[in-house]
Amino acid sequence: TKAAFGDYQCNAAMSLGKRVGKPPRDVAVRLVAAAQLADVCEAPEIAGPGFLNLRVREDALASRLAVALADPVRLALPLKRAQRIVVDYSSPNIAKEMHVGHLRSTVIGDALARLLELQGHLVVRLNHVGDWGTQFGMLITYLREVAPAALETTGGAARLDGLGISDLVSFYKQAKKRFDEDEVFQSASRAAVVALQAGDPACLAAWRGLCEKSRAEFGLIYQTLGVDERLTERGESFYNGGLEEVVRRLDEAGVLVTSEGARVVFPEGAQPGADAQAG
Repeated sequence: TKAAFGDYQCNAAMSLGKRVGKPPRDVAVRLVAAAQLADVCEAPEIAGPGFLNLRVREDALASRLAVALADPVRLALPLKRAQRIVVDYSSPNIAKEMHVGHLRSTVIGDALARLLELQGHLVVRLNHVGDWGTQFGMLITYLREVAPAALETTGGAARLDGLGISDLVSFYKQAKKRFDEDEVFQSASRAAVVALQAGDPACLAAWRGLCEKSRAEFGLIYQTLGVDERLTERGESFYNGGLEEVVRRLDEAGVLVTSEGARVVFPEGAQPGADAQAG
């Protein structure tokens, strides 16, 4: 920001001028006359075609800082009526590396959570990780082929010895290619997903190992960023136990159709596949 533009610049007169059919500078003059800013700002300056440059008064800033410094815990922020607020963090995918989008949303989420707590709210920090679905059937099937020893278990989870998160990413890419090109591999992957959802011990052990390996990697990044330790994981798998009831209720409502071997709901406006059948 250039000092010549003040601490803040307002361009509201530009759009208001078009709406009321008056030159923006005339609108800016009226805005200055109506604004009550003397206690916090120096006299507003009208610049160019109608920009308003605002400069905060030093004594007003010093006064507000003095009040905040007198309350080092809450910085004199007013308490609001407490609400229970859920803040969704980066929600990375299991067996995949985090990218800059995950880092950005993690930092923003943690900042929002801290600010909301300062205002007196009860904040629930959640990470809705992608830990369920077809990709796990693909990975489990591929690991059985190329690294069966990695699926040896300890404490109910595959150890994945010698494998890092980058290895899992590479395996996923190769498994996805096989899934798209090889019908036999595709069928085996889907069967592994069904077995996982049904609680098959071997599939669950492989899934747990993939989740634990990923959590360890995510944890290092969160620790580096100084993320609050109260962040709770609530993955897609959390809802697996309630899926049967959801399907039953959708079926009763008459909105379920069978398409490509799956029971699905098409939102309004979506076109079901040619093979879609009711029920």
